[in-house]
Amino acid sequence: MNDTIAAVSTASGVGAIGIVRVSGPEALKLSSSFLYSKNRILLPEEIRPRNAIQCVFQVGDRKLDQILFLYFKGPNSYTGEDLCEFHFHGNPILLREALDALFRAGARPAKQGEFSRRAFLNEKLELTEAEAVGRLISARSRFELELAQKNVFGEVSRFTSNLRSQLISLKAECEAEIDFSTEDLTYESLEERRARIETVKSLCKTVISKSDSAEKLIQQLRIVLYGEPNTGKSSLMNLLLGKDRSIISEIPGTTRDYISEEILLEGIPVRLVDTAGVRETEDKIEKLGIERSEKEFRSADIRLVLIDVSQKEEWKEFIKRNLDRLEGSILVANKIDIRDSSWDRSAFTDLKNTIVCEISCKTGEGVPTLLGSIKERAGTVGHSDDYVLLEERQRYHFETILRSLENTLRLLEEGAPAEIYIKEIDYALSEIGEVNGRVDTEEILGRIFSKFCVGK
Repeated sequence: MNDTIAAVSTASGVGAIGIVRVSGPEALKLSSSFLYSKNRILLPEEIRPRNAIQCVFQVGDRKLDQILFLYFKGPNSYTGEDLCEFHFHGNPILLREALDALFRAGARPAKQGEFSRRAFLNEKLELTEAEAVGRLISARSRFELELAQKNVFGEVSRFTSNLRSQLISLKAECEAEIDFSTEDLTYESLEERRARIETVKSLCKTVISKSDSAEKLIQQLRIVLYGEPNTGKSSLMNLLLGKDRSIISEIPGTTRDYISEEILLEGIPVRLVDTAGVRETEDKIEKLGIERSEKEFRSADIRLVLIDVSQKEEWKEFIKRNLDRLEGSILVANKIDIRDSSWDRSAFTDLKNTIVCEISCKTGEGVPTLLGSIKERAGTVGHSDDYVLLEERQRYHFETILRSLENTLRLLEEGAPAEIYIKEIDYALSEIGEVNGRVDTEEILGRIFSKFCVGK
């Protein structure tokens, strides 16, 4: 890290502002050679850290742009090195010319993620926090963004610190027992030791479980609308989307294939699927659509089974034929505003794991309650505080830690001496170091930071 790097740190394309970053030992000296104020060059000693300077970026006799310049003196900067920022007007051609001038002056092009890599190597960021920066930039939903923000501010680091503290305490107790076995000292009982290991194991499992739940929500839930023709599937689809996407008609069989659209439900990415109405038919094309409806129903994360409660016999017959399908589904009783007198939601109290929602697509009655039920079924009730987000690399190490703790418990049960199972504790501690990146390899760092944009 003895050289000075430069790159554009804003998104590509035209914008109001385009930022060029320079970091390294020669950052200020190199940058100041292009800064002019009142027709004279600014000297490095005139530039105070963390002060915005309005000046001209000039290459030779050519004034390139009027800019805002910022200098952050290391180690009090993002990278931990001297770091300079040029805030240009956001024209890509302008930024390219400025970069070329900086390269000619001695800076070199930054590699992908090199600014964040330097921040990590200079201990300005934990590796988990650096990885979170990449997730923060690429987040596709508010939910994912909130989880990334938590990690940027050290959520995973706090978990690993807690794990490490408890394991070090456990290891110290084991080592004392090994080193002073001949002394007349009192040590914790096997039951106490087993309980301590179980506590750490439980914490590790909780982190993995919360991450699995979060990842499922990030990867987009698939919600399928299923039912007979004219029960209001397409109307509900349009209502949830806030636009007319599905064709609505009183003629049965209007929807002959499934239609899908993506929406954000309370910040969670969701794909809504409106399927063809299921019924007996001789129409080959409609039959094909119904077969696809069945396939979509089976693969759905959340199933909304719609019935038309304005029709007495139809909804009752449908329920009789599809009792097995209702288990684990949300039964949506549509047209509640014109419901038949035979409708009785209490008839479904014996159905296992089935939520019943009464709505009217026409008036909007009950739709907020339905949305709440969808969130409940999705496991999204609450806040992102209920979840932890692990990157794939981090999850691998947490699973390895968990296996080491399980091995420790097994050896303890088998009556193995502390000299044996302390090796598993050591292995778990080394894996925690891998999570934080303090036991690193160049290959691991290269793989992580290669996913970043150049200016980050």
